[in-house]
Amino acid sequence: MNMRAWMAGVGLVALTLAGCRGAGEVAQLNLHAVPPVGAAKVQLPADTIVVVAEFEDGRANKQRVGARVHQGGGETVFNVWNGKVGLVVAQVVTDYLKARGWTVDLAKTGTGTAPDGGPHVTISGRVEECTVNAKSAFGSTQLTAASRLIVEAVNAEDGSIVRMTLKGSASQTVVVFEQADAERLFSAALSESLEKFVSETRIEKKILKLK
Repeated sequence: MNMRAWMAGVGLVALTLAGCRGAGEVAQLNLHAVPPVGAAKVQLPADTIVVVAEFEDGRANKQRVGARVHQGGGETVFNVWNGKVGLVVAQVVTDYLKARGWTVDLAKTGTGTAPDGGPHVTISGRVEECTVNAKSAFGSTQLTAASRLIVEAVNAEDGSIVRMTLKGSASQTVVVFEQADAERLFSAALSESLEKFVSETRIEKKILKLK
C-alpha cells in the first residue's frame, strides 16, 4: 500500500469516528444578546426603573435545549451553562434591552414591584420554546434554532400588565461544526424575538405601554 492510499484510509477512519462521537456528552452553551447592527438606541425616560426577573420554564423537556446528531449515529446534548433556562433568558433580555438603550437591570431574588423605591416596571414571563439542534452529514452540518416567549411587563404605577408573545427562528449550514456555531444561532433566534418587544412598546410617565 502506498503512502497516499494509506493517508486516505486514515482520513476516512477519522471522519467515521468523528461522526460517531457524542454518545452521552453534554455541551453547555453560552447565550448572549445580538442587537441589530447599526440600530439607533431607544430614548427612554431616565427616571424610570426597569428590572427583568427570572422567567418561568414552561418547556416540556427541561433537561436539554437540543442536541447535535452526529454522522453515523450518536448525539451530543445541548443545554445552557447552568441548566436554568429561565434565568439565562432573563439575563439575555436584560443585556439586549441595555444594548438597545434601556436603563434596566436583572432583578434580585425577591424583588417586587412597588411605586416607592422599587422598580416601576418588572419584566418577566414564561419560556415556551428555546431550542437549537444540529444534524451532521458528510461534509456539512445543518443547524436550526427557535424561541417562543410569553413576556409580561407589570407596571407599579397603576398595576397594569402588558403581555406579548415573542417568536424567533434561525437556520444555518456549516461545513465544519463548532460549538460556537450553535451558540451564535441560538442567541440570534432569541434576540430576533426581543426586537419586537423593543419596537412595539414605549414608556410614558413611568408606565410601559404598547405603541
